[in-house]
Amino acid sequence: MTAETHDAATAARATEDTAERLRRPSWKDLRLIVGVLIVVASVAGVVALVAAQDRTVPVYAADRTLAVGEPVDIANLRVVDVRLDEVAELYLSAEREPRSDLQFITVVDEGELVPLRAVDTTDPLGRQAVTLEVDEALARAVEPGRTVDLWAAFGGTVGADAETPVEQIVETAEVSAVTESTSTFGAQSAVTVELLVDPEDLPSVLAARSSAATLSLVPAGAEAPRDAEESSDEDTDGDLERDGEGS
Repeated sequence: MTAETHDAATAARATEDTAERLRRPSWKDLRLIVGVLIVVASVAGVVALVAAQDRTVPVYAADRTLAVGEPVDIANLRVVDVRLDEVAELYLSAEREPRSDLQFITVVDEGELVPLRAVDTTDPLGRQAVTLEVDEALARAVEPGRTVDLWAAFGGTVGADAETPVEQIVETAEVSAVTESTSTFGAQSAVTVELLVDPEDLPSVLAARSSAATLSLVPAGAEAPRDAEESSDEDTDGDLERDGEGS
């Protein structure tokens, strides 16, 4: 083989190699398949990571303060998407409408997520709701969800000149709702409080409500309202002590 023939063969092989490299790969090319799989795996990993970091669930929240005994109605609820992770099953899911026989058994404040423990078909404690009209000044600290003691002053109002016997009617009753009403001319206002009382306390509460007694609500465990005679005696003793010091 001459030198010229050898150079021609070498040039022909080089041309074939170049053409092979420049040839468009087909779908049967293993390198193309591996590359596509790598790209797909990378995209799927990024999507999964973003989804894991933004995992939210829709749950119901109170659109206003909801009292005990109110039915669970979506008109009084709003849907919020929150990240709850493993505690999501503890709240009322908004993925479906709540059952029509559910009611609130505890007070849920406006904007609060509705926990499942706050709703049931009946009050598990068997308490009865009763409404009482009390003096506005005696109910300033009363709000839904708090526990109060109910006292009755028989024969007059607390603060009158004559001695007023005071009796505790109910101990630690939960307040479920408070509404305020004003007379036509705005001269007087009254507060209506709804209490949840045990069935055995209901007769005494109804009897006190139907009597002429003045009803008072105080935070649970607080001292009873003092009658006027005790207050007057303390004021008199204080005046005597001050007079003695002055002389």
